Amino acid sequence: MRIRFRFLLIVVFSVLFCIQVQAQSKIVPVHAGVYYSGLKGQVAIGTDIEQKYFGELRFGANDMLDSPFGIEALFHRNLVREEWFNFHMGFMVGAYFESDDFRVGIPLGFTIKPFENHRQLAFLMEATPNVFVESYFNLRANLGLRYTFR
Repeated sequence: MRIRFRFLLIVVFSVLFCIQVQAQSKIVPVHAGVYYSGLKGQVAIGTDIEQKYFGELRFGANDMLDSPFGIEALFHRNLVREEWFNFHMGFMVGAYFESDDFRVGIPLGFTIKPFENHRQLAFLMEATPNVFVESYFNLRANLGLRYTFR
């Protein structure tokens, strides 16, 4: 029963993500990212990070053999949008299949675009207070690279 509920929740957030993608000017994802948070890495695809609202799907990219594979759906709102940086806040839900863990959190982050002639390349610094449902509270910090295809 727990696995069905988690699967249903991931499907619902994936549908919301797809609706958000179609609400943008392009249907295809427009940014890709690679993030690292200490022991685990993530690969991401998402909508335009320059919009007021944007979504993202993150997939676990771990090099540890016993680490469970996970998928996270994130929905962000840019609170500050400047030429060289964005500050965002959002909601995250994730499922980890081999360990049956389920995670929810509130990501807070900066996207920094330091190169004046190439604003498509950006650095992400993000902190996500989160909780593994029926388990424990956690604070995750992500550092990574984002590239926006325009």
